[in-house]
Amino acid sequence: MLLILWFHTYERPVPWEYETIAGNLLAGRGYSFEYMGTTYLSFNTPLFGLLCAVVYYLTNHSFFPILVIQSLFTLLLATVIFAIGKTIFAEKVGLLAAAVTAFHPGFVYYDVFNLLPLSIDSFLIALVTFLWLNFRSRITLKRISLIGALIGIAVLSRGITGMLLPLIATYFLLFARPLRLVHRLTIVTCLLAACFIVLAPWLIRNYRIHREFVFIASTSTENFWRGNNPYATGTSTNDRAVKIFHLTPPEFQAEVLARNEMQQQDFFKSEALRFIRNRPADAARLYVKKVYYFWWFSPQSGIFYAPKYLLIYKTGYAIILGFSIVGVAFGMRSRQPGVRKSCLILLSVMISICLGQSAFYVEGRHRWLIEPILLIFFSFGVIRLWTSRLLKKSSSTAAS
Repeated sequence: MLLILWFHTYERPVPWEYETIAGNLLAGRGYSFEYMGTTYLSFNTPLFGLLCAVVYYLTNHSFFPILVIQSLFTLLLATVIFAIGKTIFAEKVGLLAAAVTAFHPGFVYYDVFNLLPLSIDSFLIALVTFLWLNFRSRITLKRISLIGALIGIAVLSRGITGMLLPLIATYFLLFARPLRLVHRLTIVTCLLAACFIVLAPWLIRNYRIHREFVFIASTSTENFWRGNNPYATGTSTNDRAVKIFHLTPPEFQAEVLARNEMQQQDFFKSEALRFIRNRPADAARLYVKKVYYFWWFSPQSGIFYAPKYLLIYKTGYAIILGFSIVGVAFGMRSRQPGVRKSCLILLSVMISICLGQSAFYVEGRHRWLIEPILLIFFSFGVIRLWTSRLLKKSSSTAAS
């Protein structure tokens, strides 16, 4: 909050497409966005754009409340991370993880300077994970419906969070004990039904407009093509910040720009699938590269910032990653009841988001969606090593 006031970012924050869409809504032009030579009516996920439109309507288009909301969601995120760390390991583990989350440079930067729901997306992922951990041994239809509804809300904010739906459904269908098969099927049905009830209004709206099924956003196929084509780098640009689309031949660009929203969606999907079919080895190598970029850094990382900032963040993240690996090792070797299973749940959430995002393209901010969960392992690794050091020092002192 102090940074927002100090830098006066509420006067001119960095706008994303949500800002234009909110303005179009308030101007009576509907949920629309001009993109690639045509008007998109289902350009992206609707939650944040609709939230901005409501806030702007009530506050005479003030940016300050949006920045406050983003900051408050980071506070809620830190609270949930604390609760997860305390539930699995210990209160001090949760406290350290929450503190590092609260001052995470990615969330600070986007909350203060940008109009982007990064903190909201990460909070929803963490909250679904927390509820899964707490409800798994005492699941009821009401609780599983709550998880499903929250996943639906998360998908309306960021589509990739939909990876949590098959993950949790698979867990309760195959691994939940000691439930009978009929009970498992009922649980999974409630999970899926609650999620799609939340999604239904947006899906119906898209179908009424386009007369064909559009799952959340019509740009999903372009995002898929962006990471799967002969010019793909694994991110959205090359190392000179040129967008992938602008690396293609003029004829390709002209063919795209001559189409409308749904035709562009179909075209990008067919082109991406054609690349995968015709060059499966290249597509596989590209996918592995994107997974690597997700957990580390791409050559395009930091191209918009001073090199020293990237070096500082790389150093800090290397420390976080190193202690996180230690924390995972300690957690998987734990003899405390339920710790290993809880660790596997945290790992499965992070891995599912990684694998899902890597099917498209990867930017540094995509890892920040699950980095707070990674910080729980980081905190556990730090505290376990520190505790082991103190125990050894105490033992050597007693022996002497």
